[in-house]
Amino acid sequence: MTTIQVMKPSDITLVAKMAQELFKENDFAALKKEFECLSGSKKDTILVAKENKGTAGFIHMSLRYEYVEGTTSTPVAYIEGIYVKPDYRQRHVAHKLISAGEGWAKSKGCTQIASDVELYNTISQKVHQKTGFKEVNRLVCYVKSIEL
Repeated sequence: MTTIQVMKPSDITLVAKMAQELFKENDFAALKKEFECLSGSKKDTILVAKENKGTAGFIHMSLRYEYVEGTTSTPVAYIEGIYVKPDYRQRHVAHKLISAGEGWAKSKGCTQIASDVELYNTISQKVHQKTGFKEVNRLVCYVKSIEL
């Protein structure tokens, strides 16, 4: 049985390791420090999925007060990251995390939840669609180096 709970200090190292799987370009120590700082935040929550005494995944939700693509309200609850370990996939863990995140969003007065997904991540796109999200835009980002 999967239970969802707010991240505890004892979960931080494992959550940071899972986040590193999600955000491979990020340094583990920096991720760990970020989660330590977020653990007391009023505008963020990290929810952890536990299953059979193991940690199955996490979701990081935040409140955004600036405009968020496709939304019509403020604040907007935003999925900053969601990750489920491979051994726990296809078991509705992501759905349970998103549902718990929705409960947190409601408790903060939000009427909308937003998220973004890399174009290549079709699995995450399907999870979002299956949990009631509607695609509102596609975005291609550019950068150009300039000489000083």
